Amino acid sequence: MRIGKAATAMLLAGALIGALSACESGADGADGAPGGGAAGEGSDSTAGVTLTSKITAPDAFDSGKGWEVKADWLPEGQSFPFAVSAKSGTVAYLDKTKQGYVLSVREAVSGKLLATGKPWQAPKLTEEQSADYSSVLAVPRVSLITGGGREFFAVWARGEKRKDELHDFQQVISAVFYPADASGKDQAPAGSGDVAPPDGEFDNQLSVFPGARGLLVRSSFDNFLISPDGKVTDNGDAKVRIGGQPVDGDYHMAFPGRDGLVTNNKHEATGEGGFGVDGGWDSSKAIPPGVDGLIEFEPVANSVERIPNGHIVGAAGDLLIAGWVKGTRDSTRVMASGEISAVHDLATGKVRATAPCKTADTSYAAGIPKVTNRDDVPAAVSPNGRYLVKGGNVFDLQTGKGACADKGEDAKEITLSSVGDDGTAYGIAGEDAPRTPVSVLAATGTATPLSERTTTPTAMAKGAGVFLTYAGQDTMRMIVLSLRH
Repeated sequence: MRIGKAATAMLLAGALIGALSACESGADGADGAPGGGAAGEGSDSTAGVTLTSKITAPDAFDSGKGWEVKADWLPEGQSFPFAVSAKSGTVAYLDKTKQGYVLSVREAVSGKLLATGKPWQAPKLTEEQSADYSSVLAVPRVSLITGGGREFFAVWARGEKRKDELHDFQQVISAVFYPADASGKDQAPAGSGDVAPPDGEFDNQLSVFPGARGLLVRSSFDNFLISPDGKVTDNGDAKVRIGGQPVDGDYHMAFPGRDGLVTNNKHEATGEGGFGVDGGWDSSKAIPPGVDGLIEFEPVANSVERIPNGHIVGAAGDLLIAGWVKGTRDSTRVMASGEISAVHDLATGKVRATAPCKTADTSYAAGIPKVTNRDDVPAAVSPNGRYLVKGGNVFDLQTGKGACADKGEDAKEITLSSVGDDGTAYGIAGEDAPRTPVSVLAATGTATPLSERTTTPTAMAKGAGVFLTYAGQDTMRMIVLSLRH
């Protein structure tokens, strides 16, 4: 793979999931006008973010106290790029101006503008991206990079670049990193870097994994880490071992952990077989209660093979979520007696909490995340770090207990997107419209249907919830509402 590094200017904010809104009308496809008027304001400004939209939020939120921005530049079908830092209590989002994409970072509760970035020129859209906004990622996404002494917003985009007019365009994943605690106008990034495939095009296995050390760009042929200082490192020689044996890494599920690459063993028959950290701990040292470190696999009749248990299904910050088989797995990959889920500390493998049910995998494909697909909705942690949600499961990391909200033979599938410091999680039930807004209590896993007009928060910040919604209009809005006290 050929690597190029470009000193680009800054941007920020992230695209996690689509609007969890009772109104699911289309967005305006205008392209070029800045949204919300945030770009270029003074460092103490709150102008241009006055709360004018009205939504029906869960009772915990004050629908009349907050702020909003509208994304009238966002093409239809693309997800709104934003990110939240619980540590700094901020919300970051993108505007598009004639000069490029501009980052704005605001206090979550007050809406006070803390920082803006210099306009950033994302890679040129490929023909495929330009031709179909509804199915191909065409605007930048952002991921919060945690795990060190300082947090960063990693803003990345897929597209194509060329060195100069004497060279051909080549596909790239281009990323810039901005310190989450920076302040002031026209901030430059801490670093920037590009990853390009050797033959000019990425294959269909392309994934981008955020982690403690940066962004891991991984495909079926190789993987490269872009760190916050812009350094690009070949991770292809990572030596993940499980039970002392080197394993083939799983390009569908890998993370740049604080101490090295974290990945599943890609077992040739099951696709699973333990997980580990390059040069560090492995799943045989982190077995939850109630399961065995090895499970029996029956590839053919009268033949038994023992393989390592455990497989990563997602990550959030310094935490991993893994699935563990109970019983024997046969050649059809049917589990004989079920599966449990566990949350592990990324640095040590220590089990933080378990739930008596399966947790849905997270997709890290470099595409448009969709709220209707629970695999596209990533795990989320409460601002105080106590609770974690993924799929229909909610984990209390203080008590070590997890609950399964969508249990029962006829239960609708629940997809949780956020959880507050009080252990109340929010999401939707059902895969097809009309979907039902729900809240779930971490202590019991009890799901409560909310009014069909309720908009549930896509993310939680300190003292506030972040809502992505059209609010009965034709333009996507990000509305940030304060919690009631």
